[in-house]
Amino acid sequence: MKELGFSETECAIYFDLLTRPEGEAIETILAHSKAPSGRAEEAIKGLVDKGFVQIKSNRLEVSEPKLSLSKLQQEKRLQMSREIETVSTTSTRLVAMLEPQYWEARLGVKPEDLLEPLPSLEEMELQTIRILSNATKDVAMSAENFSWFDKVREEIERGLDRGVRFRVLMKAKDSTTNQRVQELQGMKIHVRESKEEWYPVRGTLCDDQELVFLIWTGRESEFERPKFYRPHYTKNPGMIRVFADAFEKRWAEAQP
Repeated sequence: MKELGFSETECAIYFDLLTRPEGEAIETILAHSKAPSGRAEEAIKGLVDKGFVQIKSNRLEVSEPKLSLSKLQQEKRLQMSREIETVSTTSTRLVAMLEPQYWEARLGVKPEDLLEPLPSLEEMELQTIRILSNATKDVAMSAENFSWFDKVREEIERGLDRGVRFRVLMKAKDSTTNQRVQELQGMKIHVRESKEEWYPVRGTLCDDQELVFLIWTGRESEFERPKFYRPHYTKNPGMIRVFADAFEKRWAEAQP
């Protein structure tokens, strides 16, 4: 029992009660215990809490060992599960703290200087609105059907009022997207249909200075719950150049 975490006093009281089918009065146990009264009281409480003894009319009786041990195993599993979860959560936090320092010391550059991960599509939309509000000259947007247009419409209208040029690459596959294309064109936004049947990278580039993007792992129409890599935000010139060069090439090849 000591291997399971029981104290010596708990073991002594338990094995004494094990031979007493009718149990024993708590006062008698405390009086005959070799341990100090405080330690004996603590041992009794521990045995009760663990389910190995039960109190009946101020008397202590041993519970059925099979049931007591089964309960103990279940509690140990729960405790271990909580400990593992705590270790996992703490490790994740430590990775986020230590990895940047590790790579900065070895590469001379902070990972966040390259890419800043965004936790969700919702946060990506919010970050897109933020960079659109900073745009002063040119915005390049790579989309599929631009279903999120309504979420950025207001900021686009503000940009148009500031004289910002907007270019959108998308696919006009159905009546809904055709209607959206007409709406964009009515706002004096340059729209072209991408040459590719499907393109995995979606993003918004503002003034060749700020970029928000994500990469899909497969066509949205092919999956009930489409999967994508975590969205990112960057101001890194190299990352922006890669997106910008690809966009300009696709724009030149695209159809009005």
